[in-house]
Amino acid sequence: MAESIIQILPEKVASQIAAGEVVERPGSAVKELVENALDAGARSIEVAIERGGCALIAVSDDGSGMSRADAALSLRRHATSKIRDANDLGAIRTLGFRGEALASIASVARLRLYTRRAADSAGIEIVAEGGQIAATGERAMAPGTRIEVRELFFNTPARLKFLKSEPAEQAAVAEPLQRLALANHAVAFSLRADQRIVFDLPRATSVRERLRQLFGDKLAARMLGFETRRGGVRVFGLLSMSQESFASARMVFTFVNGRAVRDKLLLRAVAQSYQTLLPRGRHPAVAVFVELGPEQVDVNVHPMKTEVRFRNSGAVFEAVYHALRERLADQTAGEMAVDDRVPELERAASSAGETAAAVSLGSARSAMAELPARTGRPLRLVADSGAPPAATQSPLGLGFSALASPVKNGSGSEANVPMYSRLRVIGQLFAGYIALESDDGMLLLDQHAAHERVTFERLKAELRSGGVRVQTLLTPHTLELSPARAALAVAALPELRAMGFDAEPFGPAALLVTGSPAVFGAEGGAKLLADMIDSLGEGGVRRGKEAPFEDLLKQLACHGSVRVGRVLERSEIDALLAELDRTEFKTNCPHGRPVHIRFPRGQIERMFRR
Repeated sequence: MAESIIQILPEKVASQIAAGEVVERPGSAVKELVENALDAGARSIEVAIERGGCALIAVSDDGSGMSRADAALSLRRHATSKIRDANDLGAIRTLGFRGEALASIASVARLRLYTRRAADSAGIEIVAEGGQIAATGERAMAPGTRIEVRELFFNTPARLKFLKSEPAEQAAVAEPLQRLALANHAVAFSLRADQRIVFDLPRATSVRERLRQLFGDKLAARMLGFETRRGGVRVFGLLSMSQESFASARMVFTFVNGRAVRDKLLLRAVAQSYQTLLPRGRHPAVAVFVELGPEQVDVNVHPMKTEVRFRNSGAVFEAVYHALRERLADQTAGEMAVDDRVPELERAASSAGETAAAVSLGSARSAMAELPARTGRPLRLVADSGAPPAATQSPLGLGFSALASPVKNGSGSEANVPMYSRLRVIGQLFAGYIALESDDGMLLLDQHAAHERVTFERLKAELRSGGVRVQTLLTPHTLELSPARAALAVAALPELRAMGFDAEPFGPAALLVTGSPAVFGAEGGAKLLADMIDSLGEGGVRRGKEAPFEDLLKQLACHGSVRVGRVLERSEIDALLAELDRTEFKTNCPHGRPVHIRFPRGQIERMFRR
């Protein structure tokens, strides 16, 4: 008989495999511990981390606490107070339910658990290492629970290789904590990183107040409240007006029955509700709360419980889409009296009772005014002669000094590309494309792609010459950041300074901006910097290579360039075409999109059967 090749894994190995599913990084450990605190009825939660959470994670709460027996059982796999049998999985009302989080964290770290119930005279202390309890004892403490996690992944060094920089890990801790704070505004939250206060949020009376605590007065004041019920689904929350937009979707928050999720269906509903209202590539700020019967949603579909599955996904999509779309249809209406209180979830412990990182992304004006396209007049004809029409808006300031001659290719002859400024301007189509006539056909030129290429090449040339030229702001601007972005912004300051931004840390979660790239002028510098920081990946900027700088320059050129939807005057069109002629690689934008599309005369005539 052949020897059996299937074996039962040792408990230690099985626990470490389970930990890999639940505890991806320090941020996921913090999320699990804070969710447990909320399930225990905590009204105040304090989080402290060191070295991005790799050295220490400490979560303290004033929740219900545990007895000695329950505290010891809590470190066992699949030990939970929140469900009893399989039927309970069909109607989960708590944030946690699997009983894996604490055991998984303990299996890959050195853990200390302190807990006390209000009725007990003393607390319990449990010390565990690698999932094994090493010591127990009593401890004097206030009612509640404190869990200290040290040296995460100390016994799984392969996992350490996949962790990012300390600023990136700190941001990954702050991000889910922000979402939990938004979903539980009646709970006080604080976060300290390396003895520095990242944010300290007192209990709030509404979602809007919590939003103000996290992201500042300016954004909170520009948010519109909404609330609707449709098909058994209640949808409420806050959304930004269409004049406000952001460089990424980081300000889109979605919640289902009080649980913070990143659900594709909800994100698609938000995106489609803003369709035609925001420029392409821009995103709103939205906090959407969805409430429906717990039996109508399955939360047990993702190891870290960040995704859900709806029994009737179509009804949920329609409810969210129409709630937002109908509110956006009349943005001038008075503020709605929305009851934005999130109903308390049923907690495991029935006896338990009840900055300052602000972001003003989008609060500054754009470096170039972004005006909506004029309707009913898609093609503006421009006369061949005569004075250009009087400007009715701020001129398109390219900010470049004129060059003596067009760019040459390597052989010394003019590059084999059109000389745009020598073509006859027919007009502007759809407030985004410039129609040009040549002897052998017509060109449609994308004004944003053209300006982006011009801007990118000038910035790149300045950077190679020693640094992007800086224009000092007449009045320094304070740029407030969300807690999750502050660490990344500070870490990226050398690269941002090289690109023409004079900025320095100003408090725990803000930058003082004193200068911006001269090519854009002084007005939009702070807005551009906010967009650049919002576009940074969680790994920040990779050092030592030119490519990361070029990626940042592409973002800077894109954010600072005239966009589709801006109606240009004839003088602005002429200036753009002249600068484009003096620019290298002018047939494509830095991201590879074509600057123009040619329609040969013969093709046009064949279309009319000539």
